[in-house]
Amino acid sequence: MFTLQDGYYKYRSMHLGLKDINPAGGIFANAHHPVHGWNLVKPKVSPQLKILLQDDLTFSADNKCVEIENYLEYYKENIKYVQFYTWHYGLGEIYPKLNIFYYPFFFYEYLNCVKDHKIVSMFNFLKKTKKFLCLNGNRRSHRQIVVDRIKNKKNCFWSYRSKNIGNIPNEMFTKEDYYNAKNAFQANVYNLISCKELYNHTCFSLVTETRYKLPLDFVTEKTLQCILALHPALYVSNRYHVKHLRDNGFDVFDDIFDHSYDCLDDDNRITKLLNDNMNVLDQGISINDNIKARLLVNRDHLLGNFHHKIFKTIEKVP
Repeated sequence: MFTLQDGYYKYRSMHLGLKDINPAGGIFANAHHPVHGWNLVKPKVSPQLKILLQDDLTFSADNKCVEIENYLEYYKENIKYVQFYTWHYGLGEIYPKLNIFYYPFFFYEYLNCVKDHKIVSMFNFLKKTKKFLCLNGNRRSHRQIVVDRIKNKKNCFWSYRSKNIGNIPNEMFTKEDYYNAKNAFQANVYNLISCKELYNHTCFSLVTETRYKLPLDFVTEKTLQCILALHPALYVSNRYHVKHLRDNGFDVFDDIFDHSYDCLDDDNRITKLLNDNMNVLDQGISINDNIKARLLVNRDHLLGNFHHKIFKTIEKVP
């Protein structure tokens, strides 16, 4: 959760709908409750009131969005004047009578920041080993399951930052000062830079995304960083996460990984992923010329056609 300093929300005169716990804003200062959702900003209603839902939303057991339900209760019949902008693809299908627009500003701003910091030159294939990489930040139940399964594997560099545990060599990690970053996009880029040696010394990633049980997929920098760092990946994420990437033109390396877990329900997806891909988790993969070429194509697609597509998507919404 963050307060944007610049970018497309100001350009569109949008109100940031999700409150920071810190009134001054700031990175990582959030007030999200896993059941009751975010505290909300509720601007005075007006024709074409624009509210940007700038982070991952909260869903109830019946797949209703808690934040949207709270706005419905607050605005009542005046909800017809409100336009909601979200990076949860498909939210408008759950609420077809509301003015909800897919607005993937995060991808656009993050990739702008990546280009500003000349990230591409930092990653290569020169130091590759057979080890894989699994980075975990905040505590999540799906991350704990993964860490419990991989923590004793010799073929892995892993971390669980919020618990201050892992096996990452000090010389492969350069601590960056995230809190001095101007915005969340820059902080995420600093994160990637600080881990560049980890990516360069490993052959693929086991990504534990921010959320695991949302009815709508929610892609973050954790997935994009693998593409930028030239890593094939397995994804512990919401259902159809891999399909979402494939549908957007990315190579998900189906010839290396068994992604059949992607379509399963929440109770079975992690187990299926880990069991069906145990061989690559144990043995690693060889980054041959064919894979190198495909990884470079993936990165070019992310920074080229995909970035342009996101820009056009943002531009066309009201």
